Amino acid sequence: MPHFSYSVRDRSGSASTGQIFADDEEDLRRILRANDLYLTSSRALDTQRHQAKAEKSSLFVRKATAQDMVIALRQLATLVKSGVPLNKGLEVVGAQTNKPKLQLAWRDIQLGVNEGKSLSQGMSKYPSIFNNLIVSLVEAGEVAGTLEHTMQIASNNLDREDSMRRKVKAAMFYPKIVLAAAVGTIVAMLLIVVPVFANVYSGLHATLPVATTALMALSALCVRFWYLLFLSLIVVPMLFNRWAKTGPGSRFLDVLAIRLPVYGIVFRKIAIARFVETLSGALKGGVPILRALAISANTAGNSVIRDAVMEVATAVRSGSPMGITMEKTGEFPLLVTRMVQAGEETSNLDDMLDEVSVFYERDVDYEVERFTRMIEPLMTIVIGGIVAFVLIALYSPIFHLGEAFRNSMQHR
Repeated sequence: MPHFSYSVRDRSGSASTGQIFADDEEDLRRILRANDLYLTSSRALDTQRHQAKAEKSSLFVRKATAQDMVIALRQLATLVKSGVPLNKGLEVVGAQTNKPKLQLAWRDIQLGVNEGKSLSQGMSKYPSIFNNLIVSLVEAGEVAGTLEHTMQIASNNLDREDSMRRKVKAAMFYPKIVLAAAVGTIVAMLLIVVPVFANVYSGLHATLPVATTALMALSALCVRFWYLLFLSLIVVPMLFNRWAKTGPGSRFLDVLAIRLPVYGIVFRKIAIARFVETLSGALKGGVPILRALAISANTAGNSVIRDAVMEVATAVRSGSPMGITMEKTGEFPLLVTRMVQAGEETSNLDDMLDEVSVFYERDVDYEVERFTRMIEPLMTIVIGGIVAFVLIALYSPIFHLGEAFRNSMQHR
């Protein structure tokens, strides 16, 4: 869809600018007029380049959060269930939000519904707000006449997904903080503490232990090229983040994430829980199995699990049972594969997946808590070991001060 940059004036004559997706310039005028804005100039943009630029420059703009979407979808489901016409419901939901981007999207969707377009068509114009699962569930609800039901499923699934995302952040928060503190402590010791000891020992002309000599040499290097040290602390994480977004980098980190001891167990369960929750919600909403698998594969958040799910989708397309194929990939726990097989045999797959989803949601809570409890003493030991090495290297020559003073006197 074309991406436009525009300049507008409101009823009071105040000018403003912005960017928006629209079918053409006439569609752009219609969207803006609906928000009491009058177009003065517009320009078509390179969609991919400007979308990336917009995402970077929107750091301080109030973005629509997952909870905003959960509330909006539940409100709309309640209004539709109560018999309120869809276009009126969209108007109410749009008026309830205080996020400009989301408000404009709801208004545009409402205008499309007024013109005879479907709700799912309107939502598909805003992929950054409404993901594939939401659009697919809404579309399935429109076809089956159960729109309020599928929107409720979408909001519940989005709520669970947001909860899972918070758990991932919680699992990573403590190690990141401790690692940052460790790096800061080591840098401070190399730049401030070690040089003081180096000056003292250089005047004593003592024979220093290998560890002390190596530490002092590293400190001297850091003091001399301190600007490179601080630059590396900024550049290295930036380069790592950029590499992590590439295909090989992302794949390597995904494989590492689920293969590491302790850590891998947590993140494998999180990835599988996200996949199962999404697949369960999609099937309950009436989304076809192949499309549901494609959607849930991308929500797993790990390329290893995603590839395994796509392998299952290919086998299902060929007529193979899903549970048996999942077991053959070797990436899914036996509990999941056997429950899926039972669901296929009893034609009750969505309910079975829902049971697995509930189990994994609780299991992930336990694993994250256990991981946090284990990582605290582990990180303490690692950091304590580094600090202990530095202190021993610095203070060990003090135990030989007698020899050091004799050497000092002889050099005089």
